[in-house]
Amino acid sequence: MKLATLALALLAPFALPAQAGTQFLVDFERTWDYGQAVDASYAASGVVFTNMLGLSNDPAFAPYYSNSPSPLGVGFVQLDGVSNTTAYMNVAEGVSGVLDFFYASPTAITGAIKAYSGLNGTGELLGVFDLAANTGAEYDSWTAASFAFAGKALSFDLSGAANVVAFDNFSALPEPGEVSLVLAALGGLAIARRRRS
Repeated sequence: MKLATLALALLAPFALPAQAGTQFLVDFERTWDYGQAVDASYAASGVVFTNMLGLSNDPAFAPYYSNSPSPLGVGFVQLDGVSNTTAYMNVAEGVSGVLDFFYASPTAITGAIKAYSGLNGTGELLGVFDLAANTGAEYDSWTAASFAFAGKALSFDLSGAANVVAFDNFSALPEPGEVSLVLAALGGLAIARRRRS
């Protein structure tokens, strides 16, 4: 019994949602009408976009966006520089430390993504992420990226990636080390219980 209590005390910090921020996956996995805004399509996961379009990997776009991690669709920031000048991904509960995603870009982009402590690019700037060129005009090569920043971000400014970069599978998931620790502790509890039986 003492072992179980100790294990639960050690695991408690990893179970607190306030520390971890929200967990989500935005995979753009649906058939989008041409030019359809993503906006609140992922609001149930706590994620809302401004000026992000969904693009489908259907025969009309072939061979564009092939080989993307999610086969049905991708996201693309589109700004006209007049009425649409900024693009954001807001995460209601925030993201702590790391945002993972895939991207395809025919050119290198300095300052492609910026993490902020407030919604819609307000508050403290927590970090800036540059993207290297990784594909041709057909957007058929994809790179996994991890944007590490200091603190808890409520928004990501995607304006720097506008009209150039395709995105897929934005996610904020538990660190693999944390998952391994939780599984190891639960396994230890199971072994301890069996020995007592």
